[in-house]
Formats: sequence, C-alpha cells, structure tokens
Amino acid sequence: MVKNVRFILVLLLVAAMGCHRTAPQSPSQRSNESPQADSATIALMEMNRRMVDEADRVLMHMADSITKATGREFAQMGCGGWKSRRTDAERNKGLFLPTPNSRERWRVRLRTFRLDGRLATDTESEYTIKQYNLPISVEEALEGMYTGEKVTVLSPWYCSYGIRGNEYIAPYESVIFEITLGECTFVPFDLRKNEKNHRHF
Repeated sequence: MVKNVRFILVLLLVAAMGCHRTAPQSPSQRSNESPQADSATIALMEMNRRMVDEADRVLMHMADSITKATGREFAQMGCGGWKSRRTDAERNKGLFLPTPNSRERWRVRLRTFRLDGRLATDTESEYTIKQYNLPISVEEALEGMYTGEKVTVLSPWYCSYGIRGNEYIAPYESVIFEITLGECTFVPFDLRKNEKNHRHF
C-alpha cells in the first residue's frame, strides 16, 4: 500500500513538472523531438524512484535509531513518513480532548528541522483542516491529534516540499516536522452539534 502511494506521488510530481512545457503537438509538428522528450521523462521518473527509495531507507534507519536512543517508537504513515507513537499516558489524555475535523480551522505550530537537527522554520498559524495548505505528511499527522498534543514526523521529500523545495528547504530534501496542535478557532455550523469536539462554541 505504501509503495503504491509513493509511486503515485512520483507520477504526480513528474506530471507537475511537465505542466510548464508547451502543449502537445501533432506528430507532423513534433519531428524528432518526441523520442528525446520521452527519454527525458523516463530518466526523470527513474531518478525520482531512486530518490524515493533512498529517502525511505534513510528515514527508516533514523526512526530505528531514535527508538533505540530514546525509547520513542514510530509508525509508518500511509504517505510514507514516520510519525511518533503515543505513550499510554498520551493516549489516555487524548480520550476526552477535541480532535480536528475536515473544514474546521485550527491553530498549528509547525517547526521544520533538517535531518542534521538544524532548525529551518518555526511558524504558528491557523489552518483549515483537509484543505491541503500544509505538506502531505503534516496533513496526515494532524488526523486524530488532540488539543495540545505534540508529534514528531520524519517526512520524506516527496510528502514534504517535493522536487522544488522552497525558500528554506532544498529540492528533494527530507525533513523532520515537529507539530503542536493548538485550539480550534472556527467550526462550520453543520459540524457544531458534535459536543465532544466543540463544547467551547
């Protein structure tokens, strides 16, 4: 299942890069350019596949190393990242606390670290759940978190900032996210009947 998700993500990344190319032409117009374009696409896909495998290997080793050093265990998520497991105390604490639902707006603190431990970004803002304004691994990690909970996510490049990176993170760079879920700040009216999650509204 995880391998299938990774393969689909790689295809989407390649397709996104292709969005900036000129529109397809008829065979008579393309001349001898088509085989070269096809070869370049295949080469890019193969390179991305190798980069995916390398990121998975590195992060799996990192998860094992952290567990051996600290006792904190990690579980692999559907997107391919690794999320820290709750302790029994954390699990019991979360039984009666609000958790996010789609279309709600929650305050989230997101700290991004490079794999060598250097802090890259530290932000706190409000995000609408399931609107995918955050990296894929962060969106998935938020599912089921409770108010005040903090989790660590070892996130491969393909569900972090991808092949393009951003101002702070290089292309193809895997990162460590530290996510802290704050308070819910907005709930759509049709969801407010859920007393467990929205007793403060």
